This record gives sequence, C-alpha cells and structure tokens, in this order.
Amino acid sequence: MKHYIICMFIFIQCIFTTSLGSSVDLKLFSSSPVGPYRIVFKQVYNCNPTQNTKMQFNMSLSHKDNSTMLVSNTSSTIQFDDNLFVEIKMALKDSFGIWKENVYVHKLPNACSTVKQLLGKAWPEMIHGFGYPSVNCPIPLGVYTSPGMNLQSICENGNFPKMFIYGSYKFHILYTRKNEIVGCQGFIFDMKRP
Repeated sequence: MKHYIICMFIFIQCIFTTSLGSSVDLKLFSSSPVGPYRIVFKQVYNCNPTQNTKMQFNMSLSHKDNSTMLVSNTSSTIQFDDNLFVEIKMALKDSFGIWKENVYVHKLPNACSTVKQLLGKAWPEMIHGFGYPSVNCPIPLGVYTSPGMNLQSICENGNFPKMFIYGSYKFHILYTRKNEIVGCQGFIFDMKRP
C-alpha cells in the first residue's frame, strides 16, 4: 500500500511537471509533500566495499564555502563503458526512522552513455571532479584522484526532476555486468523545501 502511495505521488509530480509547465506558481506546493527541493547530502560511501570489486570508490564529503564537495579516489580494473548496466535503488526513511528499501528500482543498459545523458550539462563537471582524463565514453581503467566536485551544482545542472517527494533517501548506484556487481556508490541525503 505504501508503495502505491509513493507511486501516486510520483505520478502526480509528472502530471504537474508536464501539464502545468514552468509557469506554475511554486508557492502552490508549499504545504505539499512534493515540490521543488534542495538536496542536503549527509553521507557518501562505497556500498560494496569488498577488495575484489573491479571499481572502487573511496568517497567523502567536504564542506567548503557554503557548498558540499565530494572528493574521491577511484580505482578501476575495467573501463567504464556501454557494456555495463546502471542499476538505481532508492530507499526512503519512514516517519519511524526505518528505511523502506527498494521504493524505486531501475536498471538501465549502456552505463556510460546513460549516465552522460542523465547528467546532461553536469557531465563534464562530474568527469573533471572525479579526475578522469576525458569527457568521452569509455572512461579508461586506472587510478584517479578527485580534485573535488560541487554536488549541489551537479544536481542542479543535471537532467533530474525539478520536483520530488520530500524526505530522507538512501540512493545506491550499482554498476553491473552479467549480473555481477563491479562497483557501487552510496549516498544518503535529504530532499527539503528550498
């Protein structure tokens, strides 16, 4: 039943976004559980920390000049290309503080091209933020040190929904090949009213 309610909120969000467009007075959503948001990042982590994972993301958050920066060391024994799949799994924290796993699950082919399309204008910023050598797909294997990237800027410039359900989320991005997890990034964040 709760999954049905969440799906209905997402459906309503799509209707508002599509049919009402950008001319909608956003004050209309001030008391709604869905609307424009700002993201407050709480934690980042490698959600598959075994030593034999082909893509290792050692990430941490840094706060600088009123912005949240992500810094990372990435080690990969495979290239990030379109032979991989991207799997997204989201959990939502309920009013009792318990994570409701898999409220949103999606699997996409062609990982590199899909992530590039999803990030849109934010793709070069993310690529340079991870310290990768090129903005083109594929990203070669190797060890990369991140100079840091502004997560809020990436979220604002990416091709993400401009309205969402408010709450606390756990977000896993898994990279898989033939159902083998080759890398996983984890984020915990709050979606709050602006």
